[in-house]
Amino acid sequence: MVAYTFDNLPGSEEDIDFSDLERKFAVPEQEETLENVVVVDNLPIIDQGKIEKLTGALQKNVFKNAGKFKANGVHMPLADEGKTKGYAFIEFETAQQAQAAVRLGNGFPLERSRRLQVNPFMDVERYTEVEDEYRAPPAEPFIDHGHLKSWLGDEFARDQFATHVGNNVAVYWNETAQPAELITARDNWTGTRVQWSPLGSYMCTFHRPGLALWGGPEFKKLMRVVHPFITHAEFSPSEQYLVTFSSEPISTEAVDKMLGAEEQHQNPFTADDEGHSVCIWNVRTGTLMRSFALPMNKDGTPVKTTWPQFKWSPSEKYFARMTHGSSISIYEAPSMALLDKKSMKVAGIQDFSWCPRVLEDTRTGAARPEMLAYWTPEEGNLPARVTVMAVPSREVVRTKNLFSVFSASLHWHPSGKMMCVRVQR
Repeated sequence: MVAYTFDNLPGSEEDIDFSDLERKFAVPEQEETLENVVVVDNLPIIDQGKIEKLTGALQKNVFKNAGKFKANGVHMPLADEGKTKGYAFIEFETAQQAQAAVRLGNGFPLERSRRLQVNPFMDVERYTEVEDEYRAPPAEPFIDHGHLKSWLGDEFARDQFATHVGNNVAVYWNETAQPAELITARDNWTGTRVQWSPLGSYMCTFHRPGLALWGGPEFKKLMRVVHPFITHAEFSPSEQYLVTFSSEPISTEAVDKMLGAEEQHQNPFTADDEGHSVCIWNVRTGTLMRSFALPMNKDGTPVKTTWPQFKWSPSEKYFARMTHGSSISIYEAPSMALLDKKSMKVAGIQDFSWCPRVLEDTRTGAARPEMLAYWTPEEGNLPARVTVMAVPSREVVRTKNLFSVFSASLHWHPSGKMMCVRVQR
């Protein structure tokens, strides 16, 4: 602003030059965006008077861990007869909360036969701008990694094994009457150790930033999992999913810093993953399916857990973990949602085991429900008990009381038709 004196006072307010103040205190224009809005489809069609109740259920049961809805931020369009149309627009406080809502809510089983479809509002707007004329996307180049089970075609029917000595990792053909035949050897191939998948399709190497999968006849790199300081990894039975554990809780900021500015786009974690230690990945795509926090006691100390963290049903439609002495939590795949939205309270539970096969009905040939067995110890006048239940119904199939039991272990026959209980007294 120009310095004024009594000799050069402006004649009116309009003559005052405020340009320097306007530049100094200018507020940048805020770009309007709807990235904090999601569209929730497949909702039940209800009367207008029940909208408030449904809104509360969505906030409490579906989007609790994503964030709070904005005040008056839920809009459910009404049909002519005064009922909702089965979808809603929900506005969150931030775009990050909306992203978490999509991940947590999409596929969520609101009812046994009703799964929600949650999408960013900006995606809906983007789809409306799609050209009428179809244009084929450019074909991505095919990368031949070789057959992941090529070792099965070995003319001598040999197995493979790996050694890790110093900084060198080597893979050999196993021989019985002569020295093992070297397939490949590389220095600094792993940071800490190597591990095979259960069907032999992949070999894992462990590194500070995460884990890498190798396979095929030449052991090419197939995928990388970004999860710093992994100490444990476990595949599902058919190698569709990979579970990783790190003793260092997830920090998105720390992962960004580790990856560097050029690779921060490869950070799979969001604010919703902060503090979690267990991750489940899709092996074929490398996608993070969900992360889990370790169970905690009321005093903030970790609950006693075992590895593997999760045990898988034979179909891989379900996986479960136990909170020692109190409950068992069963999740559905691929939604990764908690079955029936709640854990099953089982006082004193010590161990559980899935039936290793999906059995068929002998009369109809149809697949029977999967089964899970668990045992609880003696308490007061109550005997120890082994229970077999059906999943997903949680219906009890069979129980057996045991007396004077110190500990027990559950062992299924590979056919799934029999189970034995080893008891120590």
